[in-house]
Formats: sequence, structure tokens, C-alpha cells
Amino acid sequence: MPMEPSRESKGTHSDVKDDSEETRIVDLRSRFKKMHPADFRSDQSFALFLEEAKENLVCEYLDVLEEFLLTLPEDVTPTRDNFWQCFIDNGMSISKLTAKLSLTTDDMKNTAIKLAFLRNYPQLYAQTNTNTSTMLKVLEAESEEDVRAILEVGKRPVYNSRVSGGVIKKGYQSPFLKSKKVVDPILNTLNEYARDWKKTIYLGPYAALIGPSTSGKSRLIMEMSKHICVIYICLRPKDSTGYPPRSALADHMIRPASNDGTTYYTSLLAGIFQVVANFFSSQNPAQHMQDRLKEWNDYTEVASLGTLDMAERTQQKFTADVLEQMRKFAICKDATLQKTVTAMRDSTKFINTRSSMRVLLALDEASALLEIPDSDSATAYFRTLRRTIRNIPPRMGIFIILVDTTSHIANFSLESKFDSSARHNFKGQNLLYQPIFEISSFDAMVSSDPPRSWGELVSPERLFKYGSPIFGAYFRDAIAEQQQPQAIYDAILELAFYKLHGPIKTTQSARPEITKAQAFAFLGPTIQPQINNVFALGMELIASHAAHCDYISPGCELVFSNYPSQFTLAAAAVDHLQDDITLIQCIKALTTNVLHGLDAAGGAGELASRIILLRAIQTAMATSCEGGVITGRPVSLVNFLEALTGKKENELDLGLIGPEEKKDLLTNGMIFWNHFSRIKSSPTPNKLLRIMYRGMAAQCHPNQPGIDQIFTIYLKRESDSLDEKNISFCGIQVKNRKKDLNVEDENYKLTDTYAQVHLLQNNPYLILYMNLNSQQDSMSPLPDLITPNTPSQKDVTWTQGMRRASLSFNGLNQFGCLSQGVKQALEELINVEPDFAAIQRNEESKDYSHLINPEFD
Repeated sequence: MPMEPSRESKGTHSDVKDDSEETRIVDLRSRFKKMHPADFRSDQSFALFLEEAKENLVCEYLDVLEEFLLTLPEDVTPTRDNFWQCFIDNGMSISKLTAKLSLTTDDMKNTAIKLAFLRNYPQLYAQTNTNTSTMLKVLEAESEEDVRAILEVGKRPVYNSRVSGGVIKKGYQSPFLKSKKVVDPILNTLNEYARDWKKTIYLGPYAALIGPSTSGKSRLIMEMSKHICVIYICLRPKDSTGYPPRSALADHMIRPASNDGTTYYTSLLAGIFQVVANFFSSQNPAQHMQDRLKEWNDYTEVASLGTLDMAERTQQKFTADVLEQMRKFAICKDATLQKTVTAMRDSTKFINTRSSMRVLLALDEASALLEIPDSDSATAYFRTLRRTIRNIPPRMGIFIILVDTTSHIANFSLESKFDSSARHNFKGQNLLYQPIFEISSFDAMVSSDPPRSWGELVSPERLFKYGSPIFGAYFRDAIAEQQQPQAIYDAILELAFYKLHGPIKTTQSARPEITKAQAFAFLGPTIQPQINNVFALGMELIASHAAHCDYISPGCELVFSNYPSQFTLAAAAVDHLQDDITLIQCIKALTTNVLHGLDAAGGAGELASRIILLRAIQTAMATSCEGGVITGRPVSLVNFLEALTGKKENELDLGLIGPEEKKDLLTNGMIFWNHFSRIKSSPTPNKLLRIMYRGMAAQCHPNQPGIDQIFTIYLKRESDSLDEKNISFCGIQVKNRKKDLNVEDENYKLTDTYAQVHLLQNNPYLILYMNLNSQQDSMSPLPDLITPNTPSQKDVTWTQGMRRASLSFNGLNQFGCLSQGVKQALEELINVEPDFAAIQRNEESKDYSHLINPEFD
């Protein structure tokens, strides 16, 4: 990518290796100041540029700039320096610079863009092979987040990795699972939206389709094309290698601004609608609806699976016909949006005559429409497009859906009073349709038949099917290609990691700080912290970090994001969190969340306890001899307890439990989980078996008696067959109080009977009691159970003590799986309380917080 100055320029200025460093820097500073006379802070600018770019890139910049300036016409010389300074300071667009400096060739324009990119982003220039189109987008970006999003395009996990692009493509082209359950509700919603469209009520006949990148949004659109006419246009960037590929028509949906963007989009949409009308009008009306739709799908090269290579589905023929129709309209001047959409309506009446929507215009990767054209206009493509589609009359059978995975999708669906485009002479209520997010593809690959044996239980092939279908489909198709199982495991976990990690931050740091969103992306699939009511973070997690959307309130004031139980995402997160520095960063983000009062359930103590248990299971899995995925394999209960306590088996004092029961528990006890997820009722043996199927532990509901968390212990005795009679459990109660409690008063509650966990037979079980903020700093078994003397304790007898193993942890120092750094981070977490005064930056603000919250003092 480096720009090549002329041979003379190189010899004159860059061949400085024989000079001293001080002399070279003085020479560079002098040249920089001479070539930037309009920079009134040139000394500071040079020092900062040299620090970021280093000497070689500064030389390259000055060499190329010098040659570039020499190519400019003489008549621009008096003002060129001011205009150039304005451009590199992001105060002038490339189109205006082109006019002011008479940049008559593309080479001159590209050189100007490259120079400005190097001047503003030397680190990115040195690290990336970026084309000038992307450079220009970066220069026009309004924030660092926008820069990251632009540079991320085309860098999904299908690049230079263990993930096979061919396998991903096979999965995309495979038969759609549970179509009726997934597709029908979306079609019903769109039908209602189309029926309700009125210009006096809504901003436009469109809605946003929101969901994580693993939910199959694009594939859903393809499946809908079997039921209605889908006009699919993919707007992904030109250099992206993702699927589906960029549509040829994208070049015309996103194009340099014209003097009248509304007129242009009217012509473009009229051309599209007329092509649809012409196509269906030319068919034999006697054909079956599915056959007619299939012909349309073949023509648009989108949804007919298996008949055309994915990379070739760029819709060249369809695009050519649209452009030809636009040319005809330009000549005859009789095209109107109303006329062509009416023709389209009449030609598609064969598609479910009782439906309000028969044509869906689907714009995929739609955040591209939020770009602002290369002009002095401040209006994005989308704003102009929306003004155009508002002119579509009601009851035309068409609706528009906007599909994307970046956080900018929220801009399409914010309440209108926050929408800057409301200034464009819109009259009426200016409502927006509720975003569509309920894509029911989760667990689509899971068999209705549960595992029958231990081998089936821990099979990675089975476990990868939980959650988003992409992981199970990848395993299936990679096995069909006879890839090695371990290579497949590695590829799937890499794919899952990048889905969680989100856009790659371009930085020189070998260990960049993780963002708040990334911290919750790795904690979410493992310990499930709740961040309800945080719109921006919730939307970012959904858009860029594989979170699912639980709920969006009318008007979009509230967005609830969630990481449901997914073995694969948890395995990737557990692997990433094994690094202490990463885990500590995540804990600190969690601490800030609690400080702001944003954790919706559980509190700091329960969050800390889940992190401790997760670290123990991580440690145990690393030494487990069981097969499968290393961060999602079963471990013996003994190995888990040894990791948790730092003690050997013969050092574990588990209380009064009988010798036979203890032997059964420690010899046969196996546990299998790598993440927590919430349950809403007291666990039964069957539920304990089912949560083990998913490889999960459970966060109990708030009113669960006796315990806060629970995971299954399976007593793997003689047979490999799974039997509900062999189910036992480990119950965890968490306290976070500096004042030590009298555990004997609470002892009867720490039993299977009080916790209402009714096992099928009298199996031994384990109770872990954690008082994380205790001052005792000790570990011991719980006190022996005594004969109860109150009615509330009547079901608890001393004989149950023979079945109960227990450990009581007082203080963080008793957990052998924690490093000192993790302990310190957890200590900060468990001692934090929501306190707005604590997060204020100056004393005046702190005083104000104390004034209006006197009870905090």
C-alpha cells in the first residue's frame, strides 16, 4: 500500500541513513513546516505526527506530498496551502478539494486521500492494506467507533483462520430448519405492517430486522421468498467476502449525491417496481404460485439454492433491466412511483390474494444507507430514500425491511422525536413500526430425542447444535468433508470467539483494553449478568457481540438483551477468560456496572460466586482426561473440589456425611457444565437432567428456598446409560456480609428438603456455602444437622446429614483457584454498592449527589 514518490524525490529526501538522528529530525521538521504554512501549530503537529508515524512514514508522507503539490496547476498555488490544511483537518470534503485544487485525474484524488489518511491515521496506514474508498470513509467518520466499524467490514471470521469459508457457504445453502415456526410469525407481522401503512401515521412503509449475526436474518429473507416476492438487494461493501455477496444494484442504491436525491430514488424504485411488474405479467397465469416465484428467484439469482454458485449471485441481469427501465423513464418522462407500484400490485395479485403484503423489498447490510454522500449535504442516503418511499400509496401490497448487524441499525427504529429527519416537512404522527427481532431459529438443530448415554451426552456434535444453528451446521458440513474432529472443534470455537468479540479494534497494542461491550459479551454466555434498561449497551451487544434481543418496548425506550444458554459461545468465552488479565478487565467492567446500579438481578455477591465457580471448572477441565472440547468437557466432582479449594481429596473435610455416601459422591460424581443460565422454578430431577444436557449450571429464581445456584452431579456408577435415578446436585448459597452470620440458625435450610429438590432416591448431595465478605477467613464443613424443634423444620432430620456433604467458605482467600489479581478484582466487586456520588469526577458534583441523597451519608 505505500505510496511511491518519484525516483528523484526518494534520492533527495529519503536517503538519510548516513545522517545522525538529530539531523534527520531537524530536516524533517523543517520540510514539514515549509509544506504546511497554514498550520499555525506546526511544531506541535509535527511532534505528534512523528511520535505516531515514526520517521519512515513521515519521510514517505513528505516525499509524496511534495510531488503531489508540484502536479497542481499554477493558478491554485496562492490558495492551495489553506485548502490542503483544511482537508487534512477534516474541514473539507474530497469533492470540494477536487474543485478547489483542480484535481483532474483519479490518481490525483486517490493520492490526496492516501496522504490525508496517512497524516491522520498513521498507525492504521502502517497496519492495513486499505483501499482508497475505505480510507475516505474513515476520514469522513465522526467517531472512533465508526472507524472501527468501517475497518471491520469484510473481516469476519472467514479470513485467514481455521474457519472454512466453503463450509460456511454450505451451511448457508442448506435446507432451512423449522421453517413454519421461524418464517410464518415474521410474515404475519409484515402483513399487519403493510395493512396499517398510512402516510399520515407512519414515517414510511419500512421496519428494521434486528438480531445477532448468528440468528440467520439473511437466510430468513431467502426462505420468505418461497411465500412472497422478495426483491433482495445486498449493500455490503465491495471488498467484503461475506455471504450473500454484494448486489450489482448496490452501486446504484448508494451513489454520489445528485442535485435531487429524491428524484433519483423515485426513478430507481420506479424502475425496480416496473421490472417486477413486467416479469410477472409475462408469465403464464395458469402456473402454480410456487413455480412463478421460483422463476423470479432464479431471475434475481438470490433464493434458488444449489443452482448457482454463491459468489456469482450478484444480480447482473436484474440490475441491467432496472437500469434500462430507468433510461426509458428518462426519455418518456411519464414514470411515477404511484404508476409503477400500482402495476406491480396488479401483477402480483396471484400471491395470496388475502394478504396485505405480497412484495418485500429487503435491503441487507442496510447500515450502508446511513452514509452521507460525498457532497456538502448533511443528509444520509437513508433519509432521502425514506422521503421517497413515503410516497408509496397504501394498500399496494409492498413493504420494506432493513436488515443489518451493526449498532447503527437502531437509528432506523428510534422513536421519531429523536429522529433528525423529522425536520423534512413530515406531517402526521410520524410513528415508526416496531422493530422485528423474534427470529425463532434458536435451538433449531436440537434433536427432540435426548441423549441416552454418557457418550451421547458429552458429544461435541450434539452440543454444538444448541443455540444458533451456524455452529451445528458447521460441524455437520465439516464432518461431511472428512475434516479432523479436533480441527473442527478449533474452527467452531474460533468462529464463536469472533462472534462474541465483535469488530476488531485496530491498534498497535499487543494487548488492547477490552471494551465494556466485549467484557459483557464474554461474561454474558458464562455467568449471565443482567444489564436491563441500558439502551446503547444492549443494542451494541445485540448488533456486534452475538447477544439475543429479549424485548424492545414500544418506542424503543427499553431494550433487553440476553445471552441464552449456548454451549458453544460459553466454551469460546471460557477459553478466552482463562487469561487472568482478560478476566480482571471483565470483572472491573462488571464492578462499574454494579456501581451504576445497572445489574438487574443477583447482586455483586452472586456475580462473584459464579465467577469463582467458573474459574474452578476452568481449572478442572484443563486437567480432565475426558474427551471433547477442552472448555466444555465433563470433570469429576473430586477434581472440581480440588480446584475450588486448592486441597487434595484426602484433605477435604465434607462434614458428617456417611462413609458410603461420601465414597459414592466422590468416586462416581461427575459434573458437566461451562456456563450459568436462569431457571424459573425449583429444580426437579428431570430438570437437573435437562440442564445437564445443555452443559449448564442454573441461577435459581429469586424465591428459590435455600440455594441461589445449582448444578447437576451425575453419579456415574456402573452403566454408561443415563438414568434419572443417578441424579444428584450441588446447591450453592451466597452471602456477602461483613458481619458473620450464625450458620447453625440457617443450617436446616441448606438441605435438599428445604430447597425442594426432591431426588428420586436418597442420593448423596453437596452444599457449598459462601460468605464472601466474611472476616473469619476460614474453610470448614457446615455444622452437623440436629433434630429440628420447630414446625418449619419438621421435614429435616439428622439422618439427612448422612447424605449431605458440605463446605463453608468464609472470605475470598479460601478459594484455591483464584490468583491474587483476580481476588483483588473480586474484592472490589463484592464491596461496591450503587453510588452516584462515587462516580462523580469533581468535588462539586459529589457534594450535589450527597445533598440530594442524604440517606447515603
